[in-house]
Amino acid sequence: MSFQVNVSIIFTVKNDGVDLFMTMESLKVSLTSLYYEVIIVNEGSIDGCCDFLMNYKFDRPIKLLKGQPGLPSRNLAAVHASGDYLIFCSPRLYFEDYWMDLLLQPVIHGEADCVSPVMETHESSRNKPEYRYEGGLLCSFHSFPRTRDDDELPWLSKECFAIGRVKFQEAGGMEDGFCSKELETAEFSLRLRLLGGSCRLVSEVSLKVVYRQNFPCDDSESRWGEDLLGLAHLHFNDMRIEDCRKLVSRIFGPVMLQNESGILERTAVSREKYKTRRIRDDSFFFHYFGIAF
Repeated sequence: MSFQVNVSIIFTVKNDGVDLFMTMESLKVSLTSLYYEVIIVNEGSIDGCCDFLMNYKFDRPIKLLKGQPGLPSRNLAAVHASGDYLIFCSPRLYFEDYWMDLLLQPVIHGEADCVSPVMETHESSRNKPEYRYEGGLLCSFHSFPRTRDDDELPWLSKECFAIGRVKFQEAGGMEDGFCSKELETAEFSLRLRLLGGSCRLVSEVSLKVVYRQNFPCDDSESRWGEDLLGLAHLHFNDMRIEDCRKLVSRIFGPVMLQNESGILERTAVSREKYKTRRIRDDSFFFHYFGIAF
């Protein structure tokens, strides 16, 4: 692989305790033939998880950005990225040698638009998240890597996915308004597929994710009700939107639907924009991957 390939590795953090430091230490010693920079977006942490960066010794460029309300942190990082390829990572990972070289090969060679590695839970994990998800759609998020025989993915991993910077911009970047990185990533995965793109698992690369107990606790993954409604109003037909309403109401109570008019207003422009560009519909997606709602 050419040494001219430039990569931007992007982390978004909020009260991640020691996670970011441990992940940067792992990244520091992992071998690669590629030039890369690290971009970290601090989403308002109050636990000092980024303080170590002031005197941190790292032989690659590091950019530390402050998150901005109303602008997805991944989009903010992409604006400041100098790499031709973007790798979005959680601050909970342990890396292996040449992981990014292998991960990016299908993207560089035009075999896939976006890729994720195999993810394994590290044995030292003490606080693996518990989810209140029900139904085939939401449960399919947690069957990662759910693939077809050709390694095509319906959902990218929220822990790590890579894409060319130009393709990321063409797809519209990350959609605003999502509380959790999981459904933000799921919406991007779905949108990319509906616009004619492809997502693939790179089974040759396996990364380990470590779940620790951090304070203040981040409960964003458990508050997926409004996120699901946002995803539905962006891409689903009327029948599936109604199914999402029923699911959210059953889990969180009817009060969760009180803000639906605001969600509908927020997503209206994007829905029409994506609708005019997409070459597949949501029914094709569910049938293609065998996901029962």
